[in-house]
Amino acid sequence: MGLKEQLIKNKEDNEEVKFYISEYQSSLSYRLGENDTPSQDVDWSSFFDPYIKLYSDLKLKLDNGSSESPIRDRKMTDDILQSVNTIQQSMENIASNTEVWNNMVQISGIMGGLDMMGTPVSRFIALSILNDDLKGKIDLEAVDGNINNLAWLIYDENGIFVERLLVNKINTLSETQDMFITIPDTTKENQEFKQTNPEIFEQKPKKNPSDPGVLTGGVTETYRVKDETGQVKLKAKDLSGNMVQDFYEIDKETIGKSLAFTLTMDKISAGLLGAYQSSDQVIAFNNNVLSEVTNFYLRPGIALKENQKDKFQKDYQKWYLEKEIGKEFPSGEPRLKTPEVSEEVTEEQMPGGQEEVQVEEQIQS
Repeated sequence: MGLKEQLIKNKEDNEEVKFYISEYQSSLSYRLGENDTPSQDVDWSSFFDPYIKLYSDLKLKLDNGSSESPIRDRKMTDDILQSVNTIQQSMENIASNTEVWNNMVQISGIMGGLDMMGTPVSRFIALSILNDDLKGKIDLEAVDGNINNLAWLIYDENGIFVERLLVNKINTLSETQDMFITIPDTTKENQEFKQTNPEIFEQKPKKNPSDPGVLTGGVTETYRVKDETGQVKLKAKDLSGNMVQDFYEIDKETIGKSLAFTLTMDKISAGLLGAYQSSDQVIAFNNNVLSEVTNFYLRPGIALKENQKDKFQKDYQKWYLEKEIGKEFPSGEPRLKTPEVSEEVTEEQMPGGQEEVQVEEQIQS
């Protein structure tokens, strides 16, 4: 299975989980009499009781001077106390992710939403359980008995293991990133380029000349396709009610060669490349957005090389020309169809058996 197929399959699997959650949420109002707790939280007593006992024993030995290794025992008591703060910090970091999780899932696959192609299915399920969208069970363990290396263990409603999330890694990651990958949103920058380049994109002036004009959706005459004589090529299309509308084709090639276009597009794409510590978000943008035009995909979880970054910037230009700029635009106002003149030949019998051919002009509409 190629990379494209792998990414599409991963997206489809996540979509299945998303549908299951939607189906589950839709049925809640019909099951008000059922005990339907989404997830079982950590059994804190079971986890902390052994450490509370150990802390009490070591503290007593340190206080009465009977500790055989005061330095070691003091470190252990400090670690047990610190674990509480570490767990609390991890819970806060998880909460900061889950509070925006639903919105990210709702707009998944588009700018600003969750990257369904790159998000592992296990992470999708784990965060859905942590967010109480799915039934499941949450445990906490000290890996290899080390209180300094704690991990959340996530199980589904059938007790099947889903994912292990190391507490320290969550806390470190949360300083710069989320627990999931979103697709960057360049909508504002894309629109600003059009608004600030009236020499390319046609604008309708407002009443106040100092106010920026309103974009019409078309382009100025310089960027319209011309015929061999240098005139704008117009193509009439039928409308309803015996009306026609002229359209001109937008010259995307000329726009793509303009200095304003290349400089701005490179600035936007370079901003994406430099905005994040990892390449994950740029890869998500490529796989979910640019690939619609380029059919080129990048493997998630890698660092982009310089040649891949260069291709990303060139592909951004291709995508913008294809998706953000129309192919044609109306020229002028709709008009009535131009009447066509046809000739109808009639024959009249003349004296002497001769025939006179008469031509009658008929107006056909």
